[in-house]
Amino acid sequence: MGVKEYQQYCKDKLLSLYDSVDVEWNPFKKFNVGNKQYCPRLDIAVGPFAINTRLESQYNRLLSERESRKFIDSLIKFNNDNVRNIVTGSETNFEMMKYFNYNARCFICVEIENKVSRKHIVGGLINASALGRIAVLVAWTPDKLKAFLKLKNYLNFLSSVEKNSFKTDNVLILSKEQFKIVVDAINIG
Repeated sequence: MGVKEYQQYCKDKLLSLYDSVDVEWNPFKKFNVGNKQYCPRLDIAVGPFAINTRLESQYNRLLSERESRKFIDSLIKFNNDNVRNIVTGSETNFEMMKYFNYNARCFICVEIENKVSRKHIVGGLINASALGRIAVLVAWTPDKLKAFLKLKNYLNFLSSVEKNSFKTDNVLILSKEQFKIVVDAINIG
């Protein structure tokens, strides 16, 4: 399965849990900024989508719904497994994520990185964290998984030594196989 098919497959699975899911979503389209501002498109975005207003109460509700929480806990488990097994770093927990990025544009942002440079990986991490209440970085290859984990550790290190940094408490890093396992496990009923 290629990246585009994977995106569509995951979108279809996520639609059984969430009301609105989009691929290649442009969070700034309605602002009509043209070519005067960088406007990332998100590989997969789970709504509701905050365009002209903040939606923290809706996101808080989704965080507390049983099936959504089960889905998020599975993402956290895989992320923490990766942190323990691939790099030494800070594990994530639900409480850290619950109170992060109240002014998100979407509930869950998924960025899938395949054949990109480390600079693109930095951009994907920053975009996902800034735009999603929960940010999921899906690494297509083992080397991208390691690069994402090392980058997140580096940003945490900069913060710990009081350097300018970007907070990534809402970022979860999974392989493409791990994310597929989690979306395949979605079971509403």
